[in-house]
Amino acid sequence: MTYIDCHLHISDKYFFKRIDNLLLDWNEYNIGKIGAVATNLRESQRNIEVATKYPSLILAGIGRHPWGAHKFNDQELMIFRGLAQKPEVSFIGEVGLDHYHIKEKDKWPWQEQVLKQFITIANESKKSLMLHQTGAEEELYELLSTSKIDVNFCCHWYSGPDKVLKNLIDLGGYFSINPNFIRSRKHRRVLELVDQHNLLTESDGPVKFQGEQGSPELIPQLCKEITKELMIQPDDFAGIVKENYDNYLKN
Repeated sequence: MTYIDCHLHISDKYFFKRIDNLLLDWNEYNIGKIGAVATNLRESQRNIEVATKYPSLILAGIGRHPWGAHKFNDQELMIFRGLAQKPEVSFIGEVGLDHYHIKEKDKWPWQEQVLKQFITIANESKKSLMLHQTGAEEELYELLSTSKIDVNFCCHWYSGPDKVLKNLIDLGGYFSINPNFIRSRKHRRVLELVDQHNLLTESDGPVKFQGEQGSPELIPQLCKEITKELMIQPDDFAGIVKENYDNYLKN
């Protein structure tokens, strides 16, 4: 059975400088697909480069992370529109809203504007969305529920209110689980409330979990921990996630 890491910052320098060797290592863990997320234009271009070299393993995402949304400009928008049409690009992300790490409220309208632009790009290119929503879960729901969205979306590392989670579930969202669910009650609620057929797995590497480096190597153990809660076999769950990921990417 192979595993899915749907959210990895593979273009981060921690991974990118030694990606060839790392991919050999990750192969030992039966990693079947890796969703390479981007936070800016440079990382988006790097993702395309890696996905072109390893098309059977790496799926390239492109986008502008909300932390840098205030730096986004019309020139970048045009470039991203062009990149989204490339067959090497599989999804749009990481994009979204963040009112927890970005405290300056004057930057929040920029985040919303940029997200709306990427939703348009996703609709035009028929590419699914990988979303960030830390501290802005309700605002994300309001934006999604009032926007025309013709593609699937996944809420990465959701740790917000149950009420908003249920609303996002009703919109048909997918939700990715990472090792943080073991110690985070809010993140665990995703596992408790979301249907198995809308769950994905992620490492969010190079983020660390209690000192352990996030990477695809964590995914097999993550699946084992998740299946203790779901009371199904790890191989069965890995198969469900693989099917879910395929469905998430279809539009």
